[in-house]
Amino acid sequence: MSDILCGPMLRYVDRRSAVVFVELAEDAEIELGFAALRDGVPIGELTTRAWPVRIGDAWYAWIKCAPLLPDTWYEYRIGLRDPGDAWREVWPDRSLTGLSYPSQFRTLPMFSVTGTRIAFGSCRAGFPPTDGKAIEEGIDALHAYADEIVANFDRPDDVWPHFFLFLGDQIYGDNISFEKRREFARRPENPVKSNHATTFAEYAALYREAWTTVGRTRWMLSCIPSFMIFDDHEITDDWNITEQWLRESLRSPGWTRLMRDGLLAYWVYQGAGNLSPRQARTDERSRWLLPRHASPFRDVTRRIEGLFDSYIRRRRAADWGYTVDVPDARFVVADTRMSRRLTGKRLLMNDTTWNTFSARALDARARKTFLVVPAPYLVGHPMHDLLSRVAESIEGNPPSVIGAIGGGLVGTLIAGPAGGLVGAIAGSVGAEYLLDKYGEDIVRTADIELWPAFPTSFNRMLTLLEKLHDGIGTPPRRFVGLLAGDVHHSNVFRGDFLRTARAGSVMNFTMSPLQRHVSDDDQSLLRDLEGGTWYIDAANSLERPGFVDDQRRRMNWYPLDMNGDPADRDDDDSWNLFGKFIGELFIDAYSVSYRYQQAQRTDGRLRLNELTRRKILAI
Repeated sequence: MSDILCGPMLRYVDRRSAVVFVELAEDAEIELGFAALRDGVPIGELTTRAWPVRIGDAWYAWIKCAPLLPDTWYEYRIGLRDPGDAWREVWPDRSLTGLSYPSQFRTLPMFSVTGTRIAFGSCRAGFPPTDGKAIEEGIDALHAYADEIVANFDRPDDVWPHFFLFLGDQIYGDNISFEKRREFARRPENPVKSNHATTFAEYAALYREAWTTVGRTRWMLSCIPSFMIFDDHEITDDWNITEQWLRESLRSPGWTRLMRDGLLAYWVYQGAGNLSPRQARTDERSRWLLPRHASPFRDVTRRIEGLFDSYIRRRRAADWGYTVDVPDARFVVADTRMSRRLTGKRLLMNDTTWNTFSARALDARARKTFLVVPAPYLVGHPMHDLLSRVAESIEGNPPSVIGAIGGGLVGTLIAGPAGGLVGAIAGSVGAEYLLDKYGEDIVRTADIELWPAFPTSFNRMLTLLEKLHDGIGTPPRRFVGLLAGDVHHSNVFRGDFLRTARAGSVMNFTMSPLQRHVSDDDQSLLRDLEGGTWYIDAANSLERPGFVDDQRRRMNWYPLDMNGDPADRDDDDSWNLFGKFIGELFIDAYSVSYRYQQAQRTDGRLRLNELTRRKILAI
């Protein structure tokens, strides 16, 4: 077995530093050597050493590379010190990647003449290609992207992105591979069904499976920085969907443990790598993870489990959002799961989290702002109206009877009272009655989580977008965009401001999935929800809440086709995309361009097919 269980993964990077994450099978001092590249040749290697910490049965380290030069390529290697005090190199390792290439990375520029390139996507099962589940889910866009990166090793400036943004559901804790199901079969009593991770060790195994089983993808993740945020499937489907769901789960010791271990695994494999070295030293979740020397107290399992148990039980709060700055643009990443308010006027982000998020957006000096939210902000009007009506019904009833809403729209409206709701709407009779009678069941079964279902949060975001555009308390933005995933289909929406001091718009880029199968029936339903003609007529049978009219008086939003023009809402194929996708943004001083690529297997090879590439002036 390899010394390295997971990684190395290049995580945080800025102009002067970078962080490499690695998981080891055994305790060992780690040496990371890095050298700047000049004409492809390493010059003047520097080394840094680190000790790992133990969590459960594995050892983890976040290794700082500094000082670095801006906009410079570096190559790095990793060695371990054996008990006999001898160093041996363990990375690069061709046996793990199938490649003879070294790992190399680029620091962010202070300013950029050629522009900044960012890749983004969400919803990836990450099953091994030989597993039966992988065959069910189909091709993986991340593997196709890795093929492109490997093929262009000699010209990274032209093809490689500056970093990835993974927008949620990097693993599916509630839908594990057949291989892992067999591996976990002899575990203690399970509080949930067998197709689920339940302990930190099991969640950790899912991350290793997603990031290490395909060598070229593992190598790519060692070279290109990545920033990440959770959605629900990192823990379980419908995580924190209603206050009633949360109370019931906390009454079960098994479920409480599951959520704690899933959140801890998120932090170890995803969240901690989003922090700069300076932030990591002051963050209470990461201080335990950065030992400065060999110590008998480096097993931090019990202490960090206690900390994360307090987050799950809402005895402590933490900031799960963050920012990423590039020349002339700021990305503000939102947590819409851990800070929800699920009673009364429900919120995707409570007051404290929202104030932090909006301050990060408004405080930026950059003239372009991208707000990163796991679920789409702008959706088709029929879906928006339906979710708004459900929200009005729920918030207008006592929480003990109705509860609150959340979840992901993909499993949607297909059974029980929710199925009855769709049938009633389709027949234009009985919808109001079902909403009032079965509100809580509809919430749970229909898996509703998008922004229109949280009207107060939707309106807060709309106000923030207006402020960014007009420059109220902040410099006016040349471009405002939203990045989202979650819904297992991809599209681009444009929203035109109607009440701002100057004309302008916001762009909503939804990119999902990297690897998840969407059945024909689900595709048909999602098309109906987003823009089907019969559904528009049927949805009109519902009484549209007055606040929706207020929202439409402030913004007019609509989908764009592949040419970047307003789409025919009834022609879903022109703008609502189903398949496996990865997106890219290109940002320079005067414009923002976006590109959507679909992974397809052609002539036995996995390829990326460019569906659209559009440039938007931002001056």
